[in-house]
Amino acid sequence: MKKRVFIAINLPDNIKNKLEEIQRKTENSFSYFSGFCPITWTRKNSLHITLLFLGNIEAEDLFYIFDKLEAISKNTEPFEINLNSITYSPINNPRMVWVGGEKTNELKNLQEAMEKELFNRGSKEFNLHITLGRIKQWQFKNIEGENIPELEQIDLRFKVNSIEVMESELKRGGAAYTTLKSFSFDL
Repeated sequence: MKKRVFIAINLPDNIKNKLEEIQRKTENSFSYFSGFCPITWTRKNSLHITLLFLGNIEAEDLFYIFDKLEAISKNTEPFEINLNSITYSPINNPRMVWVGGEKTNELKNLQEAMEKELFNRGSKEFNLHITLGRIKQWQFKNIEGENIPELEQIDLRFKVNSIEVMESELKRGGAAYTTLKSFSFDL
C-alpha cells in the first residue's frame, strides 16, 4: 500500500498561534475593503515547513527512509529558523500566501544530506516557506488593487530540534497530515 509522504519541520505552538492571528487580521482586512476574503487558510495544526517531498512510497520502503533519516538526525545539531516575510506568491499571478524565512547553512546542509541519502542527487534550490493560505484566483482578481491588503512583516524565531516524516492524505476538505515518525537531533 502506498503512502503520500514528505519530510517536514513542524512548528512550535507559539509560532502556529502567531500565524493564525495573522490569518485572522488579513481576513478582516480583506472583508473590510472588499466584503469577502479570497483566501482559504491553512488550518493551524497543518502549518509546517516541507523539507523534501518524497511522493507515493510503498509502506515497506519507509523503513529504508527511516534508517537514513535516523543517521542524518544523529549528525545534525539543533538550529534556529527566522521567519521574516509574508507574501502573495508568485508575485505576478498570486495563488498562495506564503510565510518566508532566512536560508541558513544548517538548513541547507540538512536539505542536501536528505537529497543525497534518499535520492543520490545534489540538492535542488530550496525555498523555505510555509503555505499560510491558498488564493481563490477568480475572487482575488476581482478586487481592486488598492483594496488588496498589504501583508504584515514578521520576525518570528524558533529552534528546530527534529524533523518528521509525514503522510499527506488528500481529502475533500483539504489535505490531512499524520506524523509517521519523528527524528530528534542528537548533537
